[in-house]
This record gives sequence, C-alpha cells and structure tokens, in this order.
Amino acid sequence: MIKKTISLLLIALLAAITVRLQAQTLSGIVTDAENRQPLEGVMISLLRQGTTIDYALTDAHGRYSLPWKHSDTLQVSASLLGYRREMRDVRRAGRLDFAVQPEAIVLKEVLIRPGRINTRKDTVRYDLAQFASSRDVHIKDVLKRLPGVDVEENGQVKYKGKAIDHYFVEGMDVTGGRYNQINNNLSARAVKSAEIMENYQSVKALKGKISSDEVALNLKLDPKARDQWIANATLGAGRSDGTPETSPGQGSGKSSSGELLWDAAANALQLGKGNQSVYNYKTNNAGRDLSREQSVLINNTSQDIPLSHFLAQPGISAPLDKERLLFNRTHTLNGNRMYKWNDERSLRLQAGYTHDRISQQRGNTQTYYQPDDTLTLTESYRYRLLTDAAHAEAHYEDNNARHYLSNRFLVEGEISRGTSRELQQTIRTSQLTAKNFFNLIRNGEQATWEFSSATQYACLPSSLSLPDGRSRFRQQNLYSDHKASYLKKRNGFTRQYTAGAQGEWATVKYRFPADEALRPLSDKTLRPLSDETFDASNLSLYLSPYFQLERERWLGNITLPLNFKRYFARQRSLVFFNPSLYLRYQLDYHWRFSLYGSLTRSAGDATDLCPFSYQTDYRTWRNASGLFPVSTRQLYNLYGEYKNTVQEFFVTATLAYQRTRYNTLTEQSISDSTITYTRRPHTNHTENWSLSSTLSKGFFDWNLKTSLNLQLSRSTGQQLTQIASSPAEESGNSLLQKYRYDYLQVEPKLIWSPVSAFEAEYHATIGYGGSKIGTNTHLTPLLDVVQRLHLTFSIGHVDLRLSGEHYRNDLNNDTHLNTVFADVSLIYKTKKWRLETSLNNLFNKKEYAYTLYSATQSSTSWLNIRPREAMAKASYQF
Repeated sequence: MIKKTISLLLIALLAAITVRLQAQTLSGIVTDAENRQPLEGVMISLLRQGTTIDYALTDAHGRYSLPWKHSDTLQVSASLLGYRREMRDVRRAGRLDFAVQPEAIVLKEVLIRPGRINTRKDTVRYDLAQFASSRDVHIKDVLKRLPGVDVEENGQVKYKGKAIDHYFVEGMDVTGGRYNQINNNLSARAVKSAEIMENYQSVKALKGKISSDEVALNLKLDPKARDQWIANATLGAGRSDGTPETSPGQGSGKSSSGELLWDAAANALQLGKGNQSVYNYKTNNAGRDLSREQSVLINNTSQDIPLSHFLAQPGISAPLDKERLLFNRTHTLNGNRMYKWNDERSLRLQAGYTHDRISQQRGNTQTYYQPDDTLTLTESYRYRLLTDAAHAEAHYEDNNARHYLSNRFLVEGEISRGTSRELQQTIRTSQLTAKNFFNLIRNGEQATWEFSSATQYACLPSSLSLPDGRSRFRQQNLYSDHKASYLKKRNGFTRQYTAGAQGEWATVKYRFPADEALRPLSDKTLRPLSDETFDASNLSLYLSPYFQLERERWLGNITLPLNFKRYFARQRSLVFFNPSLYLRYQLDYHWRFSLYGSLTRSAGDATDLCPFSYQTDYRTWRNASGLFPVSTRQLYNLYGEYKNTVQEFFVTATLAYQRTRYNTLTEQSISDSTITYTRRPHTNHTENWSLSSTLSKGFFDWNLKTSLNLQLSRSTGQQLTQIASSPAEESGNSLLQKYRYDYLQVEPKLIWSPVSAFEAEYHATIGYGGSKIGTNTHLTPLLDVVQRLHLTFSIGHVDLRLSGEHYRNDLNNDTHLNTVFADVSLIYKTKKWRLETSLNNLFNKKEYAYTLYSATQSSTSWLNIRPREAMAKASYQF
C-alpha cells in the first residue's frame, strides 16, 4: 500500500513538473531603436545550431510569445525587412525584448515592388501609402480606392458588397457606428494602414465557440498622428444665381435674386490607443447633407427595436445626387469621448444634435392602372421640412476571455414639421426613446452562461393638420426582452439553449377632427365620431436551441426557435416556429461558399392591428378592418466568393429567393379626391428572385481600381382594386390583379491615376426595368443612365478639378430626358492651408424629371434643383 502511494505521488510530481515546463514561455516586445515604437510582423525565430525549430510573429503592439520546452542553450533572432537582424543566446524561458536598428538595403539591378495588400488568416491589410495621393483630403477619399472596398454616397463603407459591422480606429469604436464623423474629418495623411477583419467575433468570451460572419474595419494611424490633437477649421462663402419662382413643370420662368451661401466647419480629433476624442461642428446652406454625420451606418441590427409609425414625413429624394436637389439650412454638432483603461475595459460617451431646414418645389403625375380604367392624379407643391434631432449615449464594456460585461444606455429625440401650402397640410411627427442594453457572459470550466436584457420606452406623438381639422396620434410603447442562455462546446460541436420573455406594452390614442366632412364615403359606418384608444400590447415566451458543428473546411449551424405570443386586446394567441439553417464551406483561402435557409412566421405591428380607419395625408386613408394579419416567409440564399489579395481581385455572387404568404390583402380604392387602402381577408403571396454580384479588381502597375456591381431581380404579387362606382360597396366588387416587376442594374466604377499629376474617376449606374399588370397592361421598360466623370490635374500645389454628370431618363415609352451638369474647382494647398474656389452647375440647369414604377402604378415626378453657384472656401489645419 505504501509503495503504491509513493508511486502515485511520484507520478503526480512528475506530471506537475511536466506541466510547469510546458507552461513556460519566452515572450517580450520588439521596438524600433530610434523612435521606441512597437513593430508589428517581426519574425522571432528559435534556432538550434542554425536550424529554425519554432517561430512567432509580433502583433500590433510588438508583442510575441513562444512556448519553451528546452533545456539547452538556443539562439533567438528578430528580423524584419528594413531592420538589422538581432541574435541572442537564451538558456531559459522568461522575458526577452529587442530594440532593432533600422538598416538601409541596397540591391543592384533588382526591382522590389512591395505588395499593397497582404493577408494573414481572416485579416486583409491595405498599405494606404500605396493607395493615397496628394489630392486626398479625408480618409474616405483613400478608402474608396481600395480593391474590394466601396464607399457609398451616404458614406457607408462596404466590403465585397456587404456593409461593415464595426468601424475601429486603433481598435476603438469612438463614434458608436456614426463613422462619418471619422470619414469626413480625419486627415488622409494621418492613417498608415487599413485592416479588414472577416469572421470577426467582437466578444472575446465567445471566440472559438460561436462563429461570426461579421466584418470589421480597423484604421491604424501613423505614429506621428497617434495621440495627437488634429484640429481643422473651414470657412466658405458664395452666391447662387437664384431659384425659379414658378412651380415645377411650368418652365424656368423668372428667377429670384441670388442667395448668399455659407459653408463652415470646425473639428478636433485625438485618436490613440488609450483615449480618443472627436468633436465636430458644421453648418451650410449649400446643399451638403450634414445629417449623415449623425447616422448610424454599421450593419448591426442586434440592438434595433422596431417601432411602428402612423404618420411619416414625405421624403425629399430623387435618383439624383443629393447635393443637386437639397435646399437646406443645416447645423450639426457632436462630441465623442472614449476611455480605454486596458485591452478589456472601456467607456464611450457621446452626444449629437442637428437642426435641419429643408425646402423643395416639386410635383408629380401618378397613374393607377385599374382593371377597368386608368386613373391619373397630378399635383404640384412646395414642401418645407424643419427637423431637430438629438442623441446621447453612454456605453461601458469589459471584454476579456473569461467574462464579458456590456451596458449601453441611449436617449434619442426628434421633432419634425412638414408643411405644404399648396396641399394645405402640415404633418408633425416626433419621437422620444430611451433604451438600455445589458449583456453579461461568463466562461466556466466546461460551459458558458449568458444573460442579456433590452429595455426601451418610446413616446411618439404626431398630428395631421388640414383645412377642416386636425387629427392627432399619441403612441406610447414600453418594450422589454430578457433572456438567458447556456452554451457548451466539445470536439467542434457547440450547443446553445436560450430561453426568454419579451413583453410590449403599446397604446395608441387617436383624436379625430370634429368635421365629419373629412371622412370618405366608405368610412361613414366604420369610423366613430369620438376619440379612440386601442391596445396592441403583447407578451412572448420563447425557447431557442442553437447547434453548430465545425469540421475542417465545413461549418454548419441550425437554429430552432419556438415562440408563444399572446395579444391581450385581441384575445389571440399564436405559436411561431422559425427555424433557420446555415452551411459554409471554405474550399481554400480563395474560395468560399455558403447556403442559408429560414422560415419566419410573424404577426402585424400596431398599425396593422389598428381597429379604425385613419388619414395619413391630405388624400390617403387606411383601414385595417379589424383583421389580424399573419405572414409566413421563406428565404433561401446561395452565396459564393473568390478572393485573391495578391492579384487584388474580389468577386462575390448571391442568388436569393423569397416567398411570403399572407392571410390578408390590401384593397385599393381611388377617386378624384381620395385614395383608400382597406385590409381584406384574402390569402395571397409574393415572390422575389434576385441575383446580385460584386467584382473589384486593382491593377498595381496602372494605379487603377475597377469595380462592377450587378443586380437582377423579379418581383411578383397581387393587388386588390375596387371597381364599383360607390366606394361603400363590399369587396365582392373588387378585382384581383397580378403584377410582375423586372429590374436590371449595372454599376461600373473606376479610379485611375496613371501619373501623379492626373487622376480620373468614373461612376455609372444603368437601370432597366419594366412592369406587367394583369393580362393586358404592359408598362414599357424604362432605361435610366447616370454617368459621373471627375478629372483632376495637379501642378505643384494647385489642383484643377473638372466634374461632369449625365442623366438620361425615360419618362414614358416615347419621351426621355437628357440632363448634363458640369462643375469646376481650383484648389491651392500647402501643409496647413487649403484654398478652394468652385463653380457648380455651369449650365444653370434648374429642373429635373424622372419616372418610377411600383406595383400597379407609375409616377412621373419633377423638381427644382440648385442653380449655378459660386463658392470660395479656406481650410486650415492646426
């Protein structure tokens, strides 16, 4: 017995010694000997008699780590191109730092061309010095040159056609997804490289446990700009040639006297690895949409809580660059501060405010294709929209491999007032929301536990004022979702079980106008004559099992959520089973394929559950008829991609099919003065096929980036239209029309700079779409072409920029419109100053028209655009 005990103790002691030896590591930091900055990508090699037996690369902070299982003396070397190689003799584990000396390399008759793009695992790194030019002002000007990356007109960044999910600077998200505050203010010269991280798992406690398809962008600053305050100020003034006094579609007519223009900005940024700050103020009346500075652009819907709205402001939009059509007076202010105490704990504080006053003069002709008739409605009006919006946010995060703690509190408010004198209507909408998101994850020895909570209170008062009275809505909503989950992974198989409760208290109070004449004939028996209140509150209990399996190149997961939902006011209970399946196959580094399928059953929101009819504008009514809408959606998605960073070549293709089945259908009834949409019990479905593809190719020798986006789609559905002479007739006098809409869009882009003194940028959008309604109506396909060309010539400190835009729009089967714009600007720049004079819309175009198809109607619209304008601006960087 004693011998057995001694043997066991010896075995345990030997095992402990072995584990201790295996746990020993050789680690340290590698820095530049001259500026003491950490170096990334340094090769740390472990050699025995000149033979490499192990190696590691330093990370972004210059750190490395090597396991040490050796008892003899070995050599450790640190090497990086452009630095002198350092060699040390090492006998035991511990800390070993290197300070390497820069070293010039002289090669004879050898041309070295460094790669602009390099890849390590799921990270693609762009050397921005090889893409930037002296003409670039802000970082967005460089990002749009990167192969595989696109920057949309609103500033949203996409990688291989997908909007990014995270936007970091030195690993920190100081703007909370409002990254136009970085894109439009951070100097292009301040950024050294950009990293795209695919399959990015932002929660360290879930790394290796739950797969992620998220994409993150991280900007790495030049060491000279890191932690330094960068301040800029811009002041501009100009004058326009005046705006037309006549209504749209009436010709140019006389012009009013020219308007004084202004464009001013001041910002200060301090971006480092510990603390970051972004402060910004901008104002202009020159057509630049500053509200984009406050928009959340990241593709992250996990913390979006939807709200339904009974009234909405008409949009001011057209298939035209927004700077051409926007008559504005805008002020915007934001402040962001982020503290990062270590690699795990951080706190972000931010706030923003925008005051926006927009006016637009426009009109349209809408044609409704009914089974027995074609009805045309025409209107012309001037529209003004005044908006005040503000937000404030505090977000604390503790993110490490053992546990994750996050709490995000957000308050948002917006008040808008849209007025049209010609239409004699005023729409007031407002929204105040307070949200809190809490998330806690803990990794145990064998399993992971998670608890999360989302709470939102919203108040949404709105009103519609017409000559005969004013109708008012007051919505209040309290939403709460609490859930807990258990996760365990073993041998590549992950199981996660989530259970939770989601509740929503939602009430709507509607005050009707006193004048009964406001009501359409169809509503005489449906609409009460007093205030109405209805309740859309509901409670859900759900269980969601999730299973994931990883096997070398394969990854698959399946989600099986089961949801019991109770609508109290309707005394209605529903059970939803919404399974989804995802499969991914990684053939090699270049090729990747995935398949996704889901079945989603859902019920309507507060607007769908509304038991009475209500008016949304001066001629439109809606009535849910007390029905309870339920829909079932099938979605299938096949995706493939090819990536070759050496050749700077990126290709994606997506084939998608969606079929949605409904138990109700909206009936359309149109007269000379009103349009009424009434929900009817009618089983129907819609279908949509789409094929989309993105292609991006960079040519190093030509300093050229090309890209092509392709979209092909077909949509089918049904429209119920009332044909009886009296709108009060029952739905038996309605006819069902089937419709089909086909659309093709091709979008080529290129940026070419063959020499440092010249750059050309071309962007075209070609759209071709037609509609078939019923059996006899075929709407002629419309061809719309937009071409944009920008040419820049540089001589020393002076840039001459010429811009042209060509819009070719089909208005109907025998009429099309050609519109050409031209702009010119002259820029003089020094290290601190940037002086610019510009002349926009040289040909003084003042009106634009276009036609759009939708379901069973077509709409031809025209609007006034900004006239010829001259502007002079001066910018200084402190």
